[in-house]
Amino acid sequence: MSDRGMKKFAPFASLIEQSDYLEHMRYEKNKKDKPVVSSEKAEEINELLTSYHGQEVEVYYFYDGYVYKLKTRILKIDIYSRKLHLEQGDISFSNLVDIKNI
Repeated sequence: MSDRGMKKFAPFASLIEQSDYLEHMRYEKNKKDKPVVSSEKAEEINELLTSYHGQEVEVYYFYDGYVYKLKTRILKIDIYSRKLHLEQGDISFSNLVDIKNI
């Protein structure tokens, strides 16, 4: 027999506080561990960054248990602070998962 889990509370999500709490519980439940970037993937990322000339790229990065994707341009590659400065904000090299040319 299967456990109903969160389904049994769905009809009672009429209170704002309860629906916010249930949404937060779903968010926390679906978090994943940070993916490990292989040495081959790190070399590919490094190669793309060294040959970057202003074209649009897809940046995959890890934040708070989820991997996000941005289509953006890189404004600056800061090797001293180990960050990418993008149109939408900054991403640390340690949070990068992948970068692809579009």
